[in-house]
Amino acid sequence: MTSAADARSDLRRLAELYGVQTSYAGADDREHPADDETLLALVRLLGAPVEGADDVPGALAATVAGRAGQPIEPVLVHWVGRTRPATVVLPRSVAPGDGWLTIELEDGSVHRERLSTAIARPVDGTTVDGRRFDTYQLRLGAPGTPVLPPGYHRVVLEFPGAVCESLLLSAGRCPPPERAWGAFLPLYALRTDDDRGIGTYRDLAELGRFVGGLGGGFVGTLPLHPAFLTAPADPSPYRPVTRLGWNEVYVDPSVLPEVEISAEARAVLASAGYREQVDQARRSARVDYPKVLDAVNAVLAPLARALFAGPSARRDDLEAFVAARPDVAAYARFRAACDSLGRPWSSWPGARPGTVPPDAADPRLAEVYLYGQWAATQQLAAAAGGGAGLYLDFPVGVHPDGFDPWWAPESFCTGARGGAPPDAFNAAGQDWGIPPLHPEGARRSGYRYLVAALRHAMAQCSVLRVDHVMGLHRLYWIPSDNDATDGAYVRYHADELRAVIDIEAARASVAVVGEDLGTVPAEVREAMARDGMLRSWVLQFEATPEHPRPVPPRRALASLGTHDLAHFAAFVAGDDIDDRLVCRRQDPAATALEQAQRRALVAAWTGRPGDGAPDDEQTRALLVDRLASLSASEAELVVVDLEDLWLEHHPQNRPGTGGELGNWCWRAARTLDQARRDPFVVATLAVVDRARRAGSTAAGPASPPPGARELSA
Repeated sequence: MTSAADARSDLRRLAELYGVQTSYAGADDREHPADDETLLALVRLLGAPVEGADDVPGALAATVAGRAGQPIEPVLVHWVGRTRPATVVLPRSVAPGDGWLTIELEDGSVHRERLSTAIARPVDGTTVDGRRFDTYQLRLGAPGTPVLPPGYHRVVLEFPGAVCESLLLSAGRCPPPERAWGAFLPLYALRTDDDRGIGTYRDLAELGRFVGGLGGGFVGTLPLHPAFLTAPADPSPYRPVTRLGWNEVYVDPSVLPEVEISAEARAVLASAGYREQVDQARRSARVDYPKVLDAVNAVLAPLARALFAGPSARRDDLEAFVAARPDVAAYARFRAACDSLGRPWSSWPGARPGTVPPDAADPRLAEVYLYGQWAATQQLAAAAGGGAGLYLDFPVGVHPDGFDPWWAPESFCTGARGGAPPDAFNAAGQDWGIPPLHPEGARRSGYRYLVAALRHAMAQCSVLRVDHVMGLHRLYWIPSDNDATDGAYVRYHADELRAVIDIEAARASVAVVGEDLGTVPAEVREAMARDGMLRSWVLQFEATPEHPRPVPPRRALASLGTHDLAHFAAFVAGDDIDDRLVCRRQDPAATALEQAQRRALVAAWTGRPGDGAPDDEQTRALLVDRLASLSASEAELVVVDLEDLWLEHHPQNRPGTGGELGNWCWRAARTLDQARRDPFVVATLAVVDRARRAGSTAAGPASPPPGARELSA
């Protein structure tokens, strides 16, 4: 009879084989074990043949036997210029001289040789169920073997009784960026004198010209992927409908060429009702997504009808766009079906991934989505080619009811949600509500979905931020029936995911920034350094009363804060600390301690301890001082949050809170024209530009712009 201790040991061995960590080291430096029910649920989701604890011994034996006899991994990684041998496992009964190894390069060339010349002597051996297996090193990219250029190649292993294939990822490094500074503003927050209640891709291009004209190299914003914006709206840019498209709500339909051929669209644009709707949206402090989307679609729909009414050069261009992107046509059908049948798609009649029920997707409505994606791509491309490049954000996940789990179901695990375990920042843990990437399903598909999503993003930017870069190595999974306190980390094939990013970044000539904030294992940052991926360095996390002026490293994108943190003026005033207490995310004792530490930090910056919270003039001086210091540092990229420049206090997002606080919808207090005319805004960005160009030699005090007093150190 199996003892309880043996059963528990078997479950943990099975979990490790499926990449589920049985415990993790928390931010409190304590080890946190996962409970048995969580482990059982996760290994079941990952494919282990278990329904209950009684099935574990059999599943463990079958898994060990199956993996011992696997001759070659389904995906192999070769790092150009780095040694990383792959392995081949052969039954002892097979003579290597009887086998063949074929390498088919992406360019179509083929190399074929006897397996005995491609492998070294056995490096290990094992016996499973009485069968002996030997493990050999496979020489890939070694002297005397075929040169493996970066790309996606194919390896075929043949020996008596078996033929095995693997995807071979040959990767180098991410391209380095040019030393530059840029400005950040969520696109939904961008205001102009004639906006529609939300920023547009055309406005983003204008912002790029403003920043580029001052010497900036890029404009950053939050993810621009489609979202579910009809009521009830879910505007979070980190739960997009798809990472394969662009958000139609940011299209400016009034400048599309089809306006000239659509009397119906011109009538809508000229109508009093439409103008009043737009005027109300423009005056609002928040984006009313359903109303703004209605206004956009009121014009896009007749424009699409006009385009599809007959042949034209523009229609040929659209059809060529769709032919090159089959996922766009599928997305259009999916969104049309969502509008007709509601969401989630799993509740549709006879629901199956990748299939729309007959007659559910109105063809005319699908044409509007097709047209919207084409227009969004064109207008974003124009913004990317303007006065400054784009710094885009690649979210870690997608909406569980979205297009991507429907289109590429093998790449996702829909029975769990990604998040983060409890820590000092959030005692209840974090549930992001996203289906995790399935480590084996994505792998078996050759990472087709991930490649497509990265190519889509990198086609429009010069710098790409990879959200939660630790997720390339491991992600905290929460089974569907659990809350965020009962999850476990699941490991990924990090080398393979990193290789895909490196290959795509090199092909697109895009620099990559990894979001590595918080408690991040050392091996993650070591891998980022090997890959040429920049770190995220945030002053709010690095500065302490003991070390108030930390210096960012060279291979980094440096900033004062992030979209999840307080704006600089609010940080100086301690608003974020009070906010956590009000939102019940922090107890009074911890709040008092943090408030004292914040006051000490600000005092160390001003050199005037005990003065209390700085006034606006002092805050401006602090802002310029800190931005000048970051800009003069060796950090390769520096990003300035434009809202900091007019001392905005209201945050764009409060992590751990819901939509009741207006996350992801607050509009900027200034229009772009007002920012252009503001002497402090322009002069501060000039300080940043001079410090960037001068490099570390500019680390001395900067001349304060109008409205800012010099600090008395």
